[in-house]
Amino acid sequence: MISVVIPARDEVRAIAGVVRRVGEALAGEAHEILVVDDGSRDGTGAVAREAGARVLTLNGVGYGAAIKAGAAQAHGSLLALIDADGTYPESALPELLGAVRGGARQAIGARPKLGASEPIARSAVKALFRGAVRWLGGFEAPDLNSGLRVLRTADLLSLAPVLPDRFSLTTTLTLALAAAGDPIVFLPIDYHARVGRSKWRPVQDTWLMGRTVARGIGWLRAGRAPKTLTALELPAVGGTG
Repeated sequence: MISVVIPARDEVRAIAGVVRRVGEALAGEAHEILVVDDGSRDGTGAVAREAGARVLTLNGVGYGAAIKAGAAQAHGSLLALIDADGTYPESALPELLGAVRGGARQAIGARPKLGASEPIARSAVKALFRGAVRWLGGFEAPDLNSGLRVLRTADLLSLAPVLPDRFSLTTTLTLALAAAGDPIVFLPIDYHARVGRSKWRPVQDTWLMGRTVARGIGWLRAGRAPKTLTALELPAVGGTG
């Protein structure tokens, strides 16, 4: 079973298409689609349910907290994350799954470094953080905080105590599992203009990501993951997830 967790807040214009395309991409797999409706006021949850998703309803706890709540409710041993705004290509999911089944600890969809779908200032900030991780932590990461990735559900749950409740959750996942020493695969993907308005807060979320990067560099330099992962045994790679 593969569990696809889609955190969503006020994404009524895009969510049905995302759910449908995820189902098409995984048509040959045993899977579930879990939309975590985090305080939507526009009917996102109802539309997601009509599109065929299981819906978990929360009250505006934040992107990262929504993902953690979804992972806790997931039935699958493999976990896929994708955003609800239509920016990520659902068709990339099978290749990401194949990479994890082939031995990767995590497979991440790496967006273009510069693209028309993202403001230049935001791209520049991300480039700065990638450079810091490369030069200070010794880890080359084409995309630190991609919202499209596949990993084992047990890995995310084991990290839950150190995963932030907002957007820096994805950066933490990247750096914590890299510090664990197991292979991480980055696969180039397309990235589309979002449907609707972004929830990104330029000042607050940049600060939080910077703090997360600094903490992750410490893990990388120490050559070990956070304590929550030290006793984790990597599950055997299976053919059906």
